[in-house]
Amino acid sequence: MTAQPVIAILFPGDMGTQIARTLIKNKYTVITAGEERSQVTLQNIKDAGIHDVNTLQNIAEQADIIISLANPEASPKVAENIIDHLKNTDNRPVFIDLNSNTPQIALSIEKMCSTGNIRFVNGAVMGASKDVPDQATFVVSGIWRNLFAEQFGGIFKIKDAGEKTEAASAYKLLFSMVNKGMNALFFETMIAASHYGILDELNESLQAFLPGTYRDLIKTTPTYPQHISRRIDEMKGLTDMLRSEGLPHTIAAGTAETFERVDESGIFKNEKFDGVTETFRSFKKLK
Repeated sequence: MTAQPVIAILFPGDMGTQIARTLIKNKYTVITAGEERSQVTLQNIKDAGIHDVNTLQNIAEQADIIISLANPEASPKVAENIIDHLKNTDNRPVFIDLNSNTPQIALSIEKMCSTGNIRFVNGAVMGASKDVPDQATFVVSGIWRNLFAEQFGGIFKIKDAGEKTEAASAYKLLFSMVNKGMNALFFETMIAASHYGILDELNESLQAFLPGTYRDLIKTTPTYPQHISRRIDEMKGLTDMLRSEGLPHTIAAGTAETFERVDESGIFKNEKFDGVTETFRSFKKLK
């Protein structure tokens, strides 16, 4: 690997764009494949200064490191596609998956990479795109995790989750259960408060009697209108992970169910809230 490798990002959404901006600021060349991408993604590519090399085959030929930032459902397909294109070249880049995968998906991607003699790093990002690079933490695991730390240790905050490939995925999902479980608890509370006509009164009491918890909610609650589908997928993935290991999973399953009911209600549709109070008041629509 060269001292300043070419980094490919597949694909630049909010998180990928912010990571790309940080890498470009640190003098890395960042490329992506814009072919068949949405207009929103193409605009992200242009605005961030990412070089669009158009096709995955060009990525396979030019990249020293490939970072996958799709959604968890798409991440195996992204890996499969790029590995297929690498079969047509002698290039063997490091493949880094930073999606919120289940441990099972992470292991399946590692297996795909190993058949092509491709070094694989499993990872996850703790934090929102706006937190990169100063506040977000990149959790990495697997036998090649040191490649990520050595290359990006001076740019990103990194947590080493150990040699087990699936460890970073388990870490992210288990951490998510705490903050997303808290959101589910409050969403369920607000559904009931709306039913009894005491939503604003209860919200005021929560601020007064649980100020620390309320401050924690400020960080995540207003993002749910844009990201609740992803939250549902994460909690379903966590439920599957815990169930497969014979571990308790009642809260994880209930969190996914609560988010699904809120999503199906439509109260978040086309909304963008400024804060926790505005988000909670949207539950009045359930009357």
